[in-house]
Amino acid sequence: MLYQLKNKVSQKCGFKIKNRGDCLRLSQMILMEISVDLSYNTLRRFYGIVLGTKPSISTLNTLSKYVGYNSYTDFCAAYPQKKNWDIHQKIYNKIVIDPKYALALMEGEFINPEDYLELLITLIGGLTLTKNIEVLKLVFNSRLLDPKRYNYSEILYLGNCVGPMFKQTKTPIEEFVPTKYFTPTIFNSFIDINNLNDNYGSYCVKLADCSTDKQQFLFTACLLELKNFLNNQPVSTINTPLNIKQIHPILYGRYKGIEILRRDFIEKEDHTLSFIIEISRLKNKIDYLYEFLFASILAGDVNILRLVKESTTHYKISKPYYQEYHYSLFELRDAIVKLDSGNNISMELIKLNGETLFRNSHRDFVELFISILDYHNSGKKKTKLDNYLAIAKRLNYPIFDKAYCVNYFSN
Repeated sequence: MLYQLKNKVSQKCGFKIKNRGDCLRLSQMILMEISVDLSYNTLRRFYGIVLGTKPSISTLNTLSKYVGYNSYTDFCAAYPQKKNWDIHQKIYNKIVIDPKYALALMEGEFINPEDYLELLITLIGGLTLTKNIEVLKLVFNSRLLDPKRYNYSEILYLGNCVGPMFKQTKTPIEEFVPTKYFTPTIFNSFIDINNLNDNYGSYCVKLADCSTDKQQFLFTACLLELKNFLNNQPVSTINTPLNIKQIHPILYGRYKGIEILRRDFIEKEDHTLSFIIEISRLKNKIDYLYEFLFASILAGDVNILRLVKESTTHYKISKPYYQEYHYSLFELRDAIVKLDSGNNISMELIKLNGETLFRNSHRDFVELFISILDYHNSGKKKTKLDNYLAIAKRLNYPIFDKAYCVNYFSN
């Protein structure tokens, strides 16, 4: 709607606002018309003549009053939605032939992610296909990517749309380590554990070398230890000066799960009980379990999975969108525990195979574990083992050999 408001103001005052003098003139006209002193510097920022922050609601209200509305909210409500198509069409027309200009238009016209998120994803997609690394760097330094503008679900959506683009086109994402917003919006939300031996892993190493943020450093350290596990390398304990209140719940679960991956760690049950007691006092306790569960499934530690299941059956979802996205791991855990107890899980396998809520970053791993369950539930049929081996070959991690599948319930 900023595009329309700017046009309305120009129509009202009778000239285009292109420089400092135009802003001085408009400021005086606004003062005379509605008795509000809107400084020329504020107008220069609003029209992009100088760089600045997004316009305040006070500025938007003043300009809306100048063109005849009670407030910016009234202006937006009264203005036909189809008028907004002009700026969208203009941006789409420039995405391929002049992506810098398309980005500048978006920065100048939009405030709320709901107004520009799809355009932004389209722009990134076009730049990825054309391997336009330099403009992509501009995008990931743009305030449009500032994570403070988004809620958690929007960050997940952005990451899980953009992340696969880079993966499929083999874009060298380590080029974006120095940018301001690639790490918090894409790297941290699309966690490409399938690609730890390639682009995503290279980004981890480079980021670990330069990050000064303690929580970010912990995140990359966890991923690099996971990489060691998947490549049959020793897994080390991670130390951090941060306490549980200073670490994002999902990251904390990942951090605690690294100990479960250590083959030389003999106190896994005590570690798990301590972890469950620690999170039991917290409101969002369920968020701490996802990555801990994933580590336990990877380690093939059914005793730990059973312990977690028995200790946390009363944990409920409180934030449906993203918790349902993760909660599917609980269904996988339950199927593993049920099969280990000697029960047939054919119905559970049908449900798991039809599941749509698994995170993109875990999907191939989940498919692998479903194939392991299918093999053991079928009475160890060779065709089921062949299916597992085909998936394991695609993942291409040394740990997933024939013995991993055959001996999964013997650990």
